Formats: sequence, structure tokens, C-alpha cells
Amino acid sequence: MNRNYRDKKWIEFRESIFEMDGYSCVKCKRTPPEVVLQVHHKYYVREKPPWDYPTSSCETLCRGCHGREHGEIRPSEGWVLYAQEDLGGLYGECECCHTSLRHVFYIQHEKWEPMAVGTDCCDSLTGTTEATEHRKLLERKKRFLCSKKWKKSPSGLRLEQGKLLKIEICREDVEYRIHMNGVRGGKTFASEIIAKTLIFELIQSGKAKDFAKRHPWKKEM
Repeated sequence: MNRNYRDKKWIEFRESIFEMDGYSCVKCKRTPPEVVLQVHHKYYVREKPPWDYPTSSCETLCRGCHGREHGEIRPSEGWVLYAQEDLGGLYGECECCHTSLRHVFYIQHEKWEPMAVGTDCCDSLTGTTEATEHRKLLERKKRFLCSKKWKKSPSGLRLEQGKLLKIEICREDVEYRIHMNGVRGGKTFASEIIAKTLIFELIQSGKAKDFAKRHPWKKEM
């Protein structure tokens, strides 16, 4: 143990920090004897004794929260989701709870290595429902792409969304074009799946509904 931490000046300084913070961890709010309190220095200056810092640069943390601050214990909060991936099968493993995964969420933290986790762990560590909402969106998209509402037509596929929207995916040589309420789209797509995916995104975002208001469907008699 560093001799500085046995020095009377350090003991007095440490006690003053504890007192200012009400003898509780400023992160988790727990107090002794439930936890062991320590003083966390927000920065260090080489050769500077630990008591020779402004009190504003120090705070009271329990041993666990102190370890997380220094990257010794995996943080339980403050994670951010930055990417996700569908592996197509249970080929992955959550780095937090070690369950098998198909849908992998990649999260990062400023004081820890990035991790690949599952839906529940992602939501727990990020403090959000991003992973759950993403899973719901994927499931909705899958149902849309495979929906029995898609019907074969002489030109390709058609889909009627209520009384407002009629969608057609028409084959043109080796490509596909979207028609909405009789209006021919300007872009072509390499496959029906790609065209369906764009249609799903337009419906999900509300843009398809806005389009239908501007270009009402005149149903054939």
C-alpha cells in the first residue's frame, strides 16, 4: 500500500470528502455498512499527494462504483447502442448473460470495451427500450414481406392497404418498379423483396399515407 494512504493528512482529507457527500456513494447512494466508501479522484497529477487536490476534484464512491469508474468492473449503466445484426440463427452469444442469440446488439461505453448482447441485456444496460422496439420492427417487417395480402397480378404483385392505398410491384424485364395508386415510381429495383422493403418503410414512416392523400386511389368500378 502506498505510504501516502497511511498519512494523517490523507485520512483527514478523505474524511472531509466523506462528510461533504453525507457518507454515501454519490453514484448508487448506498452507505456503510452495506458498502465500503472510497474517495475517487477525477484526475491525477504526477507526484502530487492524494490529499493535495481541490475538494471539487474528488467525490465519495463505494468500492463497486469506484471500480467501474476506473474500468475495473463492467459499468451497469451509461451504455449506448450503435449497431445491430440478425445472424439468421442462434449463432451468437450474449457477452453479458451468455445466452444464445440470433439478434445481436452492439453497445459501447466510454470506460469499457464494446460488447455484443441480446435484447434484454441491451435494454438493461442502455436504460432504453431500443432493442425491444427494434425486434418488434423486424418482426413486423417480416410479417409484411410474407403477408398473404400480397396477390399475384398480370404485371407482378399487388397489395391493397384499406381503402386508401393500392400498391403494385410491376416487373420490367429483369427489374421491378413500384406503382402507388396508379402513379408510376421513378426508380427500379433488383428484386421484389427490395421493392417490398421500401414499401414497408414508406408505410411505417407515414409517407405512404401522405402520398395517398395527395394521390387518392380511384378504385376501378
